[in-house]
Amino acid sequence: MKKTFRKITASLAAAVMCALPVANSLTANATASANARYTFRKTFAISEYNGHEENPHDIATFVFGVACRTANTSAPAAHQIGEGKLTPGGGGAPGCYNGGGNFYPTDHNIVGGLVSVHMYCDTPYDYKEMSTTNYAYDSYGNPVNDIVAAGPTFLVGDLDLDKDIDTDDFQILFRGISDRTKDFKESYKFCYFEIMNVAIGGVGRNYSAYPFDINDDGYLSYADVDMFQKYLSNSNYRFEN
Repeated sequence: MKKTFRKITASLAAAVMCALPVANSLTANATASANARYTFRKTFAISEYNGHEENPHDIATFVFGVACRTANTSAPAAHQIGEGKLTPGGGGAPGCYNGGGNFYPTDHNIVGGLVSVHMYCDTPYDYKEMSTTNYAYDSYGNPVNDIVAAGPTFLVGDLDLDKDIDTDDFQILFRGISDRTKDFKESYKFCYFEIMNVAIGGVGRNYSAYPFDINDDGYLSYADVDMFQKYLSNSNYRFEN
């Protein structure tokens, strides 16, 4: 009886995001201006160092989402990182957006980035998060706990955390990715959520790896540097994921 109840509960939770109207949350209700270019992102991932290497997990369904206030902010939109099927969903209430979806990984023992959620804001000070949804279920519909980590929501490109995206951030990005890719000769599949030490001007500092993944594909490469350069050189360009 308990097992049946867990399956029913999992099925209901997994259906929540897909049942919400996507179009309303992503278009008509968006309150950020059309040229808003400050991108906030939350990444959901499974780390190689989560203690489950010798006991493979079974993740068949992942239900995720972010709720945030609407003031000067677009509705949260889902982006797929890992291989599998993404079914986005979203909705809202007065003053609040909710966006995310269901993700069905091809490999149930997947490691690395699963999905992310991004929001656009008019200024780097507009984003206010209300809650995060993070539920994983196995092939039998049973909850799988403490596997998927939701990283802190961050302002894409702001590596030095000063609420400004500029050449100082670019120097950190360039050096960090150059070091990991052997001067851009290869792509680097980083571990969520590893720490990278990056030295600028002879001074080394520690940074989380995932904010360096500007294009949100699960790898560090020159493509991230190229996207950052486009952002700095074009006032109409914004990070799409």
